[in-house]
Amino acid sequence: MQPIKAKSNSKLTTLILGALAALVVVSVILFPDKAFQSSLEGLTVWWKLVFPAMMPFLIMTELLIGFGVIQGAGVLLEPLMRGIFRLPGVSGWALVSGLIVGFPTGAKITASLREKKLISRTETEQLTALSHLCSPLFLIIVVGVGFLHSAKLGVVLAVVHYISAIATGILQMKFSRKTQQLASPASEHSPALLSPEPRSASVWRQAFITMRQAYLHDGRAFGKLLGDAVTSSVQTLMLVGGYMMIFSVLINVVHISHLTDILKPATHALLQYMNIHTDTSAEWVTGMLEIHLGAYAWSQAQGLSLLGQMALISAFLGWGGLSAHAQVAGFQHQTEARYRIFFRSRVLHAVLAFIFTILLWKPLQLLLAETEPSFLWLDKTTNESPAASFPLNGDSAWSLWGPMLTQFLLVLLIMLMASTFIRAFRKKAL
Repeated sequence: MQPIKAKSNSKLTTLILGALAALVVVSVILFPDKAFQSSLEGLTVWWKLVFPAMMPFLIMTELLIGFGVIQGAGVLLEPLMRGIFRLPGVSGWALVSGLIVGFPTGAKITASLREKKLISRTETEQLTALSHLCSPLFLIIVVGVGFLHSAKLGVVLAVVHYISAIATGILQMKFSRKTQQLASPASEHSPALLSPEPRSASVWRQAFITMRQAYLHDGRAFGKLLGDAVTSSVQTLMLVGGYMMIFSVLINVVHISHLTDILKPATHALLQYMNIHTDTSAEWVTGMLEIHLGAYAWSQAQGLSLLGQMALISAFLGWGGLSAHAQVAGFQHQTEARYRIFFRSRVLHAVLAFIFTILLWKPLQLLLAETEPSFLWLDKTTNESPAASFPLNGDSAWSLWGPMLTQFLLVLLIMLMASTFIRAFRKKAL
């Protein structure tokens, strides 16, 4: 029965993708000017925000996996990741990358770890769901300062987003506990992880030996490794850019053809239940399809209270947009991971983000002072942040590479310290 079910799912996926492709082609023929303009919007967001944020981290990750550094760091992070999320230590790198760089970096790195047989299929599904996060760059600078013109609101979105992500990860872990017992055996893992040192050896020595074994097992020279890293990263970014452009065209076509009217009854009833009397069907469609353009659309929505607007933005940030879903599904294709696990986590994250925004709104308003985050800056001549129109009209994210790398290393250091503390506490308890 399994092959028949898989075949049925494959046919359904092919039908849906074929229908979307046909819709894009028809829209380009019927609305060439609008299609071109909307594709430029998607290309602008990709070039100024996604490409500079992801490119260095993807290349660095491929290089570090080849050199065995991530496998060695996994030995050090094992107590923390196993204790909280029931995931191997190497998954910590994907989690930090997803946190600082943003989606779909976490999904891509998770797929790379699975392809190297460093994690099982069940762990791949859990880690993909857990590491699919919005970056602080996007939440605070783009949405907060650029769209909502308030860094404070951006910080609120970030706090809610990450709290709800942690809650989603913990709940997801409980939901899949029975499935995890059926995970692939240890033979799936790299030989670099199959020959641990005796317990008498220090953890740093174990990490070094694991790193060395992983490097020897890879066997590629530096030139070959660097070339493969660049090629893989560029292919990944081209895939992401293509998805963003296609969904930007779809959003414009849906608006032009007034297909959003189909959703009016449902959105109107839901907003009336929330005591909101305004038509936001267009924003719902945009947010469902693409999160960058969706966040901008919701930030410009009229007739919403600030709390209602923030709760809905948080929910759609947790959902991520079907464009990101398609990117993740593409990365998961070679990993045998099930998309429904990721879909379930996105729905759960959206619901929790909406609830947490309402619950934490007043406490966060009292807690956060009117101060700018340390990685924001003001233009001395205009006394305005250059992020005010970013990324659609402002500078690219290349200028933020330094702060992003600093945040990445800081979070990784904190995780290493926490893991060391957990290991020491366990030894003392024994």
